[in-house]
Amino acid sequence: MWKSAGVVLLLLSAGCSLDAASRGPFGPNDPETAIPKKPLPALVPTKHLLEFTADESPGHIKPKMAGSVVDAAVTRSPNQTAVLSASDIAALRKTAEADRRVTSLLGARWAYIDADRVSSQGKIIFGCCQNEARFTKLTYFSYSNNVAIEVRLKDAAVLQADRIDGYLPPEGPQDVQRGIELARADQRLAGKVQDLQGHGLLMQPDRGFIKNDPGYGHRVIWITFSQGLGGDPKYWAQVDLTDDRVLDAGDEPPR
Repeated sequence: MWKSAGVVLLLLSAGCSLDAASRGPFGPNDPETAIPKKPLPALVPTKHLLEFTADESPGHIKPKMAGSVVDAAVTRSPNQTAVLSASDIAALRKTAEADRRVTSLLGARWAYIDADRVSSQGKIIFGCCQNEARFTKLTYFSYSNNVAIEVRLKDAAVLQADRIDGYLPPEGPQDVQRGIELARADQRLAGKVQDLQGHGLLMQPDRGFIKNDPGYGHRVIWITFSQGLGGDPKYWAQVDLTDDRVLDAGDEPPR
């Protein structure tokens, strides 16, 4: 028994023999790590300023890439054989719009949206593969039937024409043009927007809990009028292209 007590006292005395200054709350403190100091650079690095190209269309600019070569050296001309030209689209539209299957789906009032080259499986293709494409997809929207119409052609022949229920294609030039025409003629804007430039953006009215927003389920486009492309909108109109009427219009609040 006395031998055991002696061993315990010996251990306690050894544990307390450490210098109190060398102990922290979590045990002995390690020595500080020596970090070599380096001198600051003689020249302060120059600040990179964000610059923009000046060869873009008004209101659509892009930043210059840092460290890039001269702009003229990277100018690329489009591959004319890989895109549908205006004359190609005009010829395809003429063929499609003369087909009875297409005209019956379009009805009396409709708008052309866009055209894409597609593979034989119907997928849109890009790049060099477009050179060998013989299939084309034309997209329309029938105001009369309030539905998108898709026409597929091989070379210059219509293969099929279908309704695409539930699909809302982006606004096309005819959508914007018709929306501007109706907005200009509306009595709330008549005489105010004749010298202004019109713009259009497709919108989708919400389905309300009790009552749906005006134009819900129809093809509706938001029209604004401004001084040129970059000016703030001065007037606006909400146009229902399906019903061919202006839902609402007014002045934009001052900014």
